[in-house]
Amino acid sequence: MQHKLIAKNTFYQTLARAATAFIGFLITIIIARKFGVLGYGDFTKVTSYVALFYLVLDFGLNAFFLQYEKPNFKNLFYLRIFISLIIFAILNLLVLVLPYNSSLSSGFSESVRIGIFIFSFSVFTQSIIISTSAVFQKTTNYFSYMISIIIGSVVNLALVLIFAFLNFSIFLILFAFIASSFVSALLLLKLSKENILPPTLDKKFAKEIFIKSLPIGLMLIFNLVYFRADMFLLSLFSSTKAVGIYGLSYKFFDFLIALPLFLSNAIYPFLIIVKNENKKFFNLTKNYFMIFLLASIVIIVPFWFASPLFALIKSDFSGSIIPFRILLLSLPFFFTTSLLQWVLITLGKQKFLMYVYLFSTILNIVLNIIFIPQFSYMACATITLISEGIVFVFLIVKVIRARILLEKKT
Repeated sequence: MQHKLIAKNTFYQTLARAATAFIGFLITIIIARKFGVLGYGDFTKVTSYVALFYLVLDFGLNAFFLQYEKPNFKNLFYLRIFISLIIFAILNLLVLVLPYNSSLSSGFSESVRIGIFIFSFSVFTQSIIISTSAVFQKTTNYFSYMISIIIGSVVNLALVLIFAFLNFSIFLILFAFIASSFVSALLLLKLSKENILPPTLDKKFAKEIFIKSLPIGLMLIFNLVYFRADMFLLSLFSSTKAVGIYGLSYKFFDFLIALPLFLSNAIYPFLIIVKNENKKFFNLTKNYFMIFLLASIVIIVPFWFASPLFALIKSDFSGSIIPFRILLLSLPFFFTTSLLQWVLITLGKQKFLMYVYLFSTILNIVLNIIFIPQFSYMACATITLISEGIVFVFLIVKVIRARILLEKKT
């Protein structure tokens, strides 16, 4: 029964991701063909910069919210809205001081800054989507989540098609993303059947959950920075064309590394249930570790041979093939660390994860600063592979040691 429920909820999340990814691919192709490698480069700068702040919205709050016996959704909802207001202000103030070199077409131009302001409103819709996902994860029912996300993606595709056909600017394309995520957010709120009125902010709850989630929140922030820093640094130190080439390869790769996240989300509630039964806990971990590993290897093969299709979007994007293949080699690491993260969180090893991702963040940033000026996006892809490999080693060693210690105690 347990495995069937995990499989069902993983299927719903994967189906939602597959549908939105397919629609996302269509949207990516439309934008890339319509605006070319330079236009797509600017689009990538905008979306990648704002996405840097998305995991700050998460901050690990859901993981601890799920551990309450009778969680009050309204407390979580308005805490996240408050956080999103702060993030909205910070990201828009910070972009004002980011550099731009017009001769090299590197950095953040005035039009990119305007685009960031428009797209920054997505932090509010993203806040709602992240919060409501905790409800569906708690009830282990992702069907409503799947429906809401797919409808929002269809709205996005329709708006992008209309705006592209009417030759509207990239700013209206960004608005399409905001509008569609707003649709998904409203649907998720309705289908969650949670009451959010009257508005309130429980300071006691906010303080308590913030203190509990601080280690995992910092871990997620370090994780995101190390994971997204390459695109930001590429925007600063390389041309807009390079950003467009790497941005397209990363767009496809980003879909692939989301797949283990869904399976991990479905497994986490069951890890909590069996965390005090060492044998069951580590058997569950071992079984799904092998599933994650095999799934990543199976996925690499078709995408490796399909990568030359990038050139069909536009010949300018043929350069995306090699960095995409390098990124593919890191899939086994990304798949397995996705599971190992939740295993260690269940075991209360949040501080360890925080230190691991702090180290990997610093290493990633330093390596990118050193090698991007000389090797551009090839450095980004290679450093991503190396960094995630190092994270995998740290996490697998920690899980093995934790198992040995627990077995000795029993």
